[in-house]
Amino acid sequence: MANASPITLPQLFRYWKALPHQSAAVVELDADLAANGPAVAMRRDRPWFATWSQDGKQPDPVVPAPRPTNPLTGFPYFSQLDNEGGTGHRECQTSSIAMCLAYLGAGGITSDDQYRAIVRRHGDTTSQTAHQAALQELGVKARFVTNCSASQVQAEIKAGLPVCMGILHKGPVGSPSGGGHWIACYGFDAFGWAVMDPQGDLDLINGRWIRTGDSAGRALRYSYRHLNPRWLVEGQSSGWAWLFS
Repeated sequence: MANASPITLPQLFRYWKALPHQSAAVVELDADLAANGPAVAMRRDRPWFATWSQDGKQPDPVVPAPRPTNPLTGFPYFSQLDNEGGTGHRECQTSSIAMCLAYLGAGGITSDDQYRAIVRRHGDTTSQTAHQAALQELGVKARFVTNCSASQVQAEIKAGLPVCMGILHKGPVGSPSGGGHWIACYGFDAFGWAVMDPQGDLDLINGRWIRTGDSAGRALRYSYRHLNPRWLVEGQSSGWAWLFS
């Protein structure tokens, strides 16, 4: 039986090797089409076309080089869905922090299952207190904050430090909801954030998963326009985050 569910332009062009500004333009065009129809949305004076026309004007993404102590190559990706114990569906925070630790070469962590075992000694995977105790046991300097801003994340990344972001992943982007989800952010550019999402590839506009499992959430670009409302829910300095030093 054919699947009759609608498909968005960002989903259709997901595997198209676009430049960041072109991907941003496709997202804007999709929203414009849904709100105003093709007669209006396809005009050359629309905002999405201005974004599309920025070829050659966007700076290279800011992505820090791996630290010398990092035993892995580049930024690692850990899927939460294959975690030991069968409860990976609720271990996004564990897998996201583990990716950052492995990238930094901190605490000897090279997998999320390794870090998960330490967290479990101190409490539940959803508890910031348990993670803080686990990080202290590993000798890692990190802190959980609820007042992070986009500029602070960019400053951390410029200093070579990834950031874990706590977002609301359900519901439409204009009214996000849900119990929360964690992702690892390791870079940014004019379009948005370079992230590793341990669950998969999230449809930021509608709040549902496009793909999950395996490497579905590896090296994604999540736009400022559609991720920030899910992260900075209560204002420009209201982001939940784990910061490392």
